This record gives sequence, C-alpha cells and structure tokens, in this order.
Amino acid sequence: MKKAQSGDESAMTELFESFKPLLIKHSIDSSKKMNNDCYQELSLQFLLAVQAFDLNKYLDK
Repeated sequence: MKKAQSGDESAMTELFESFKPLLIKHSIDSSKKMNNDCYQELSLQFLLAVQAFDLNKYLDK
C-alpha cells in the first residue's frame, strides 16, 4: 500500500488487480449485465481512496 501511495505504478496495479473482482461484482446490474460506466467510476474511486487512505493511522496501533 505504501508503495502504491508513493507512486509505484506496479504496486498500484497489483493492488488494483487484487480488488478488481470485487469492482466487477459491484458493476453488474440486476439483469446480470456489466455496467461499464459503474466499473469506471468504482475504479476511479478505488484509486482515489488508496491515495487518501491514512495508513499510518492504522499502523501506529
């Protein structure tokens, strides 16, 4: 996570790929079709959340 936050592209890719199945799962609508707009938005929000997450807050405990 620290590497992804510091701009390591391969670390971010690895982190994103590990969450990709969950993003896809939540991008499928009630008719079992993939909603690409939803997937793109979830992907963007995931990347923003990784950048905003305060890892030190949870490691100091």
